[in-house]
Amino acid sequence: MRTQMLAGLVCFLLICTSPAALGVESGPPTQIGTSDVDRSIDVRYTVEREPNRTGRVRVTATIERPQHVTGLSVRTPAATTVRRADGLRPDGDRWRISDDTGTARLTYTVPVGLSTTFGQRTAATDNWTLLARQEVSLRARWRWHVGPRPIWNESLALAPGQDGVAGSTAAYIGPHETETRTVDGDRITLVVPADADLRPNRTAAIDSISHAKRASTAGTDHDHIRVFVAPNELASGGYTPSNGESDVIVNAGEPVHSPVNVWVHEYRHTRQTFETAPAMDWLSEGSADYHTAALTYGAGGIDEDRFRDRITTERHETADLTQPDSWDGPGAQYHKGTRVVAAIDARIQRSTDGSRTFETVLDRLTWQDDRVTLALFAETVSAVAGDDLDAFVRQAVTGTAPSVQTDVLTDRDLRRSGAADTTGRRTNAALSVDGPAATATNAADRGRHGTDTARPVTDRHGEWTVLGTLGMLSVLMVRRQRQRERL
Repeated sequence: MRTQMLAGLVCFLLICTSPAALGVESGPPTQIGTSDVDRSIDVRYTVEREPNRTGRVRVTATIERPQHVTGLSVRTPAATTVRRADGLRPDGDRWRISDDTGTARLTYTVPVGLSTTFGQRTAATDNWTLLARQEVSLRARWRWHVGPRPIWNESLALAPGQDGVAGSTAAYIGPHETETRTVDGDRITLVVPADADLRPNRTAAIDSISHAKRASTAGTDHDHIRVFVAPNELASGGYTPSNGESDVIVNAGEPVHSPVNVWVHEYRHTRQTFETAPAMDWLSEGSADYHTAALTYGAGGIDEDRFRDRITTERHETADLTQPDSWDGPGAQYHKGTRVVAAIDARIQRSTDGSRTFETVLDRLTWQDDRVTLALFAETVSAVAGDDLDAFVRQAVTGTAPSVQTDVLTDRDLRRSGAADTTGRRTNAALSVDGPAATATNAADRGRHGTDTARPVTDRHGEWTVLGTLGMLSVLMVRRQRQRERL
C-alpha cells in the first residue's frame, strides 16, 4: 500500500514539474553521440576598418544557434553603436535572438584601444588597426535542453577587401608583410606592420621562438602560432590575449638577446592551459619568465652570468606570492616568481638526476581538472621529484625566496635540438582565417579585460535538472520501501 502511495506521489510530482506545468520550453532530447559542432554556439566576428572613424572598427557578429539552445541573449562591449540587427530584438541592455531564428547577425562599431597594467596594447589609427578579440566580443547568456552544456565557440575573420591577418584572438589590418617558417611540421607566422621598426631582424625573432617551440614539452603545441608585431608607439613588452591560445603581440622594439626575451615569454603563454586559483595566478608569469631565461640561455642568446643573475634576483624576494594585494608593484610575480620556479626546478633535477624538470610539473598541472591551488602545486612538485617538498614549496612561495642551486641548472646541456626548419618565406597575402624586463603580461590583464563569454553566464532550465533529480529520488524511495516490506 505504501509503495502504491509513493508511486502515486511520484507521478503527481512528475506531472506538476513537467515543462508544460513549469512554463519552460520543451523539445526532443539531444541524441546520444551528438557531435561537438551540433553542441556549440558558433560566433564569428568579421572585422573591418571604419572609414573616417579613427579609433573604431565595424564588426558583424554571426551567431549560429543549435536547436537545443532554447534561449540566447547577448550584450555588446562598452561604447558600442549597433548599426543593424537581423534575427535579434532589443531587450534592455541586451539583444535577444528570436525564438524561430537559427542564424542571427548583429553589426556594430566598437572602439579599439586595450590598455593593461603596463600600457596600451592595441589601437586603431589612420593607417592601421591592431585589436584583441575580447575588445569586439559579445557577452552571452543562454538556456538549453537535455544534454551537455553548449560550447561558446568564437572565431575572428576579416571582411572581404581588408588587407591584414586574423588569428584566433588577435587581428591586424593595414599595410604589412608576413614571414612564415615551419618548425616540426607546425607554422610560426610573423606579422610585421609597415609602420613597425622591427629592431631584431625577422630571422632572429623567428629563430628565438622556433628554439623555444622545439625545447618546450609542457602544454598545448599549436599547429600555427601568429606573432603580431606591435608598432613601436604602443607599449613595450608583449601581450597574450588569452593563455593557451595561438596568438601573441610583441612590441617591434623588443630584443631577443635578453634574459627577459619577450618573444619567448609570450610564446610560453600559448602553451599554458592550466587554470589557477587567485592565490596561484603568479605561476603563469613566474614560470614563463623562468623558462624564457633558461631557453634563451640554452639557445646561446645570453651568457651564463646573465642567466644566473636573472634566476637569483633579489627583487621582491620577500613577497608572499599568494597575496597579490600585498605586493609592492606588479613585478613580484615576474621576479620572485622566476626565482621560486628556478629553485624548485633545481631541486627536482637534483632529486631525479636530471630525468625530470619543472616542465614535468607544468605538464601534470595541465591535465588536472581542478584549478591549481598552493596545496595541489606542492603535491605535484613532490610527486614529480619523488621526494616530500611540500614544506619547501610553501615556504618558497609565501616566505623569503629560497637560494637557487644554479650549478644544477647551468651544468646541464640546455641546447636541445629538433627537426630542421624549412626555408622562411615572405608574403604579402591578406589572410582571413581563423613586458620590458618582465613586462609580458596576460594573467593579470585577463582579469581586467576578459570577456563574460570566456566562461559564459548560463541560465539552465528544463527537463534534465528537475525531472532527472526527482526521478532518481523517487526510484531510491521506492526501492527502500520495498526492502523494508520484504523484511
